[in-house]
Amino acid sequence: MPNKHFAVINPSKMCQPMGAVQALLGVRGAMPLIHGSQGCSTYMRFQLCRHFREPVNVSSTSMSEGTVVYGGEANLLKALETIWNEYKPELIGVTSSCLTETIGDDMGLIIHKFRQEHHDEELPPIVPISTPSYAGSHVDGYDKTIKSLIENLAYSTKPNDKINIITGNVSPADIREVKEILELLDCESIILTDNSESLDAPHTDSVSFLPSEGITVDEIRDTANSKATLSLCKHADSGVKFLEKRFDIKSISGFFPVGLQSTDSFISSICELNGCELPVKLEKERGRLIDAMVDAHPYNYGRKVAIYGDPDVVAALARFTAELGMIPAIVCTGAKSNRFLDDMKSVAEESCSLPVVLEGCDLYDLHQQIKENPIDLLIGNSYGARIAKEENIPLLRIGFPIYDRLGAQRIPIVGYKAGISLVDTLANIILEKYYDESGHEIESE
Repeated sequence: MPNKHFAVINPSKMCQPMGAVQALLGVRGAMPLIHGSQGCSTYMRFQLCRHFREPVNVSSTSMSEGTVVYGGEANLLKALETIWNEYKPELIGVTSSCLTETIGDDMGLIIHKFRQEHHDEELPPIVPISTPSYAGSHVDGYDKTIKSLIENLAYSTKPNDKINIITGNVSPADIREVKEILELLDCESIILTDNSESLDAPHTDSVSFLPSEGITVDEIRDTANSKATLSLCKHADSGVKFLEKRFDIKSISGFFPVGLQSTDSFISSICELNGCELPVKLEKERGRLIDAMVDAHPYNYGRKVAIYGDPDVVAALARFTAELGMIPAIVCTGAKSNRFLDDMKSVAEESCSLPVVLEGCDLYDLHQQIKENPIDLLIGNSYGARIAKEENIPLLRIGFPIYDRLGAQRIPIVGYKAGISLVDTLANIILEKYYDESGHEIESE
């Protein structure tokens, strides 16, 4: 086995441009352009298509050995020209890559030169986004993209009485769930960004090369006029902080709203900002979630679980499994984050548990911990399937990417209603694995 101190084996994170592309696909009429090699855009399309099961267009400046030596200016200018002439997008998001960051291409300067060459045309906004692939993760790429969109487009005019919601790179079903909750609360909002239709689109006879739905450029501009910004994920709150600092907009960033407590906090924040009471429908959904938790408690209680993936999702699921009486024994994220450590400390204090916390680690580290501390259930993306099979433990697939099962884009985990389904799914996995056909617990050997 290689010396683990000098290697990453089976990483539990992806590169920054991946998160940037996911954010840009939630903007109506936007074209993501990766300033890098052809392989970068091919990798993005491959991963996104097999998770979302949707056609995804990601353009590339197709850097080669020669352009690495002489710089990528000519390629970026040509790519912008081609995209503008062929697709007429409403926005172009230019993300860098490890290659162009290393050679030091000044994307802002090149974009300025392109605008000067086309000064007599009405060009769309072209937003440069720095996303070096050798640093951070897809979570950082998403965060930087949201901040870049706001920095480049938002401007103050007149108050709109709306609430900005930054979702983080969650599933389209989660965004739909958030929008439904906001509608029940009669809350006007701006969703940054909204890929609920572009990455889970209904089948039609037409094919669109650009997202036909999502947040508009005008709505991004209008975020500077909202009364508050709420980030569902703490690791996607750079835009929240920017809006607060530049436009004095109130900011809120809390636990990803999965499970009872975190969803309570999210909805309470909206009710407080919007000056409204909890609607009867949401109150009933909350009650049904508690009822489901009680029903499942005999099967879930004391079960040890290991969770891996994005830091906000892992922390939220750890909190929720603890609410269910389970023991979040091992948690693992590829990101290095003090906020993740703080969240896990908070979960440990609330649940009186002491999980093994793996921060900035890979799935090899997770697997070694599972060998030393056996668990009953594994929760994470498809990359953990090999560990689950080798250790003979069930895997609940949550996160990105999920490529060996269908429907990931249609399964929400945010909110009370989704929480009910999640409780049932968890309990049924436990029943399937650890109980016989008569409903009796199988004695362990």
